[in-house]
Amino acid sequence: MTFEYSSREELFKLIKQINDKYYERLNANILFIEELCDRIFVVYIVVLRDAYSHLIRIFDYDILSEQGKINAKNQLDKYLTHLQRGLIDTFRKILALEFKLLMDSIFRKDKKAIEYQIAKKAHELRIMKDISIDERIQGYILLLDHISEIRNKLLIKI
Repeated sequence: MTFEYSSREELFKLIKQINDKYYERLNANILFIEELCDRIFVVYIVVLRDAYSHLIRIFDYDILSEQGKINAKNQLDKYLTHLQRGLIDTFRKILALEFKLLMDSIFRKDKKAIEYQIAKKAHELRIMKDISIDERIQGYILLLDHISEIRNKLLIKI
């Protein structure tokens, strides 16, 4: 993502784009995890705190000066990176929780087949390969959808 801007409004638009794409989803994931586990995970609060600290540092300088633009771009990049890493971490946690719930709800004889199906889908999506953050995020969403489809098929059988 490029962080080019020439006015305050353009900078605010960049921040809004980052928030719309990453912060909103990260916040939703954190709330989902907390609801599912019925507890608060401090690690995700720290991720948000660290991200916010970079967002605030954007305004350490006049954002339209040469030094201010360099600072803003640097801090925006760090803000974005914290949000992206937090999003990936929350997807990993949700995936682990959903997988455990699924495994706990099926018969022992079906577990290996389900594990294989999920592993095959994860491999197809190449979530752990050298792909962009956005592609990894989309891969996690598709993998969670796949687990949901498996759960729904199993519920229909029962």
